[in-house]
Amino acid sequence: MGQTTAGNRNSCLLHGALQTIRAIEGAVPIIHSSAGCGVQQYLGGSTLSGNGGSGSGGGLSVPSTNFLERQVVFGGTSRLREQLKNTVKIKAGDFYAVLTGCTPELVGDDVPAMTKELQEQQVHAIHLGTPGFKGSVHNGYTAALLGILRQYDKLGVTEGNRNGRLVNLFGVIPEQDVHWRGNLAGLKLSFEDAGAEVNVIFGPDAARKEWAALRQASLNVSFSVHSLEICEWLERHAGIPYVHFDGYPVGVAQTGEVLRCVLNQLDLEPDALETQIKAQERRERYYIREQADAYYRYGFQKRLAVVGDSSAAISQARFLADPLGLLPVLIVITDNLPESAQERIVHGWQERHSGLETRIVFETDGQLIEELLLEEDIELLLGSTIERKTAERKGIPFIPVSFPVAEELVLTRGFAGFGGGIALLETAGSGIIRFAKIRRELEPHQIMKGDARDEQGAHPKPAFSGAEH
Repeated sequence: MGQTTAGNRNSCLLHGALQTIRAIEGAVPIIHSSAGCGVQQYLGGSTLSGNGGSGSGGGLSVPSTNFLERQVVFGGTSRLREQLKNTVKIKAGDFYAVLTGCTPELVGDDVPAMTKELQEQQVHAIHLGTPGFKGSVHNGYTAALLGILRQYDKLGVTEGNRNGRLVNLFGVIPEQDVHWRGNLAGLKLSFEDAGAEVNVIFGPDAARKEWAALRQASLNVSFSVHSLEICEWLERHAGIPYVHFDGYPVGVAQTGEVLRCVLNQLDLEPDALETQIKAQERRERYYIREQADAYYRYGFQKRLAVVGDSSAAISQARFLADPLGLLPVLIVITDNLPESAQERIVHGWQERHSGLETRIVFETDGQLIEELLLEEDIELLLGSTIERKTAERKGIPFIPVSFPVAEELVLTRGFAGFGGGIALLETAGSGIIRFAKIRRELEPHQIMKGDARDEQGAHPKPAFSGAEH
């Protein structure tokens, strides 16, 4: 019997592929699936990712066949042919990607044949088999990029020469990483400061048709378990080596580690890199000194928990522990990882922070995560909107850093790269100060008739019904 998951934050494979394709400027996704799949991605994905909108060609304007009972009975290929023909007429793009959902995959529509009809009309088009039941949003990211690479010959790409300084960055998933634009911008700037050229593929910091230069890179850098398969494919088929990290770097020390590793693989000037790292260290120390008064006045050094994807949660906890001196006692990783990756992450943390008693848990169920957080003695919680009520119940500050984030507008903010640590300090510190000031204002009126809070300012009612047992 299947199991239910409370507060699912990992969506489905179709949604992951859709938000990956639509984050590429010039790419036009076409959904071949049931009515509502695109709307669900918009309402349950884009808008919960820091209130992201439709942008250019996303949201409710994504072309869709809106598969109904008639197509289930008689097949949906003629409906797809009609949709492809109309989409090409009214939406210009560098290429079109046909994404299939659960029902057309079960019915067995010949989507490759329909896509081939477009290709025969000199339209750059590919098809991606992306039924939602086959995996999570993370698997959708992997499937979308692999689909582009495997069908490169259908996209009119001209193979260029290998660039000895060019790096492809993988593993930051659009929208599932709420701060994806800021994180990609921070990583790109850090790599460029070290003398590298960078393909980030997605968002406003990617050049038009940057995806067409993926095979010209001399190195792939993977920041997530979910991008490893892409890097392995490029190594086998294009001869591009890769380096893998279990998460993007936050702050100068972590970014320096990554860039020194990359330096060994690329034609970069080592002295220039070390000069850049020292300059960034001076900058980071300056800002840490500047906030020292607030650090002690508001008691930043707290026992904390971090909840989020593996690509971000571990690195954020590392920076908060060192150099900031906060005390991570619980890290909950919410994406599905193979056992080998789980062991590597735990071992890596214990090796770096042997003096800290930190529990790392791999859990996707929101109710079980809530129970873990309620049991733990913590004074600060970094997580998603799903964890907000748990923080309120415990009466502690809450900092939204992972998907979903419904209460904030997130555009350029990011925590990756040289400047990412200070951005995280600014965000967490602001949350702690704001919480302290609100508590101070509420204290005289805190215990009122009908108020849901108890004497400690905590909400007794759990967010999920089973948590109180």
